[in-house]
Amino acid sequence: MHHDILEPFHLSSDELPSDFLISPEQKEMERRWPVALRELTALIDRIKDIRRANPENLHQNLSAVEKKRLTRDLMEAMLKDEPEGLKRSVARRMADKIGNYLLWGRTSSVPVIHELIVLFPWWMSQMPGEVIPKIRDIGLNYVLNGRVVPLQMAWQDILEADPVYIGHCACRSAGVVDDLSHNDRVFNLLSEEDSRLVLDRFVDRYEALVAAHGSLPDTDTRYESLCRDLAELRRTGSPDYRLETLLQRTYPDWEILPVHEKYTPVWIRSMHKNHKAHLMHKTLAFELATIFYLSRGTIFSSMKLFDSPYTICSCPTPEIGGGCTLTNWYYFGGSNTSLMPNDAFYGRRKDEKGNILPCRHFPVRARRECLGCGCNHEAPSRDVAAIIAQADEMFQNHFMEEGGKET
Repeated sequence: MHHDILEPFHLSSDELPSDFLISPEQKEMERRWPVALRELTALIDRIKDIRRANPENLHQNLSAVEKKRLTRDLMEAMLKDEPEGLKRSVARRMADKIGNYLLWGRTSSVPVIHELIVLFPWWMSQMPGEVIPKIRDIGLNYVLNGRVVPLQMAWQDILEADPVYIGHCACRSAGVVDDLSHNDRVFNLLSEEDSRLVLDRFVDRYEALVAAHGSLPDTDTRYESLCRDLAELRRTGSPDYRLETLLQRTYPDWEILPVHEKYTPVWIRSMHKNHKAHLMHKTLAFELATIFYLSRGTIFSSMKLFDSPYTICSCPTPEIGGGCTLTNWYYFGGSNTSLMPNDAFYGRRKDEKGNILPCRHFPVRARRECLGCGCNHEAPSRDVAAIIAQADEMFQNHFMEEGGKET
């Protein structure tokens, strides 16, 4: 029977190509499955992250976290277009349940679960066809996206926060990007001299806080130990007193979580329960943000779930590892909804007619319009001295308003 079917084609079974009877769907599954299996295996290897909840208390300013703002924002997002038949009472209950599940509940920030959430849209973006980008953009526009936070705004939000937590970055822990090193060296755009300058500023802040308070306030023991070690390395003239040491010791905990009215605090509570958010005094976090911007070319973004910002992410850049989920979609996936650009603090680079131009300083970013990460477009370069001067001015102005004292 088999030979009868093949006879009109003048082929014998021995002459058939090996994939003749394999459907396109099966081919595509065979192509994707090894990639998916590799990622799932990596997640299973990190299942140990699921452990007992952190028994330590949150900072006193977070001891009784309110959910009202998150619930309100979720409800407003649901009712934005006034869907016919959706009652406000139902929308409120839906918003409360969604809020509990996505941010308030501890489960969502268990690293292995968080990684699955991050990887799911990444897997989708790898699939062929035109439908996937459309689905992606709908989700990014209405559910999850980021608003670019220029460096100057990140400084401001950190200084106005009380207190600041540093969180574990999900994109980095999920393996979506590994951006600490490049060509077997810790990625650092700064010269030796400028690297020493910004590291000295970080250690100087630490020593000033200890001198003022007798100990380091509002800082987890892991960061207190890091600061103490860096101060000792500087005192002894050790060759390990390098900016790369600071970056290695803090990676991948590079998510800034300010306790600030602009950001819902529920994510901090969830991350804290899973041992993934730790206090850092805000003046140290201020210097850390400067270090990220200057040494890494960081594009800060305020991650938003529905209409509730919940973090300042020090996004992996497109130069290293393709960027995080949101920056990767913007620069390599053509999405205009994953990142909302900044129009404050210098804003986006434009020509004389107001047309938006590409980034001037990073060739990889030249393929898309400038996002407004905080660069002064009138300056010929990202001048370290000028940015440090900006930081000092903002720092001094803030503490003058606070009574002239670092708290």
